[in-house]
Amino acid sequence: MNIISLSHAEFASNVDFAFTLAEKGHTLKVTTDNGKVLLVSPVATQLPEGEVKIPTPEEFVPDPVGTRQFVDEALNDMTNDF
Repeated sequence: MNIISLSHAEFASNVDFAFTLAEKGHTLKVTTDNGKVLLVSPVATQLPEGEVKIPTPEEFVPDPVGTRQFVDEALNDMTNDF
């Protein structure tokens, strides 16, 4: 994924081209004149084939070992430079 930075004026004068870039998979970061940042990003329009099963809270089974492993790896990645 590419992030393309544009000013408000650049986006406004080239809106058709900007949307074409977004349709091709690029994310646009538009900085407005008052300093706010907007993202224009493509999203999936179709669900993957087959049934998507989202568990209910009653079906959720915690995995303390997997959670600990994930936290340890994430902390190691975050503190790698220290």
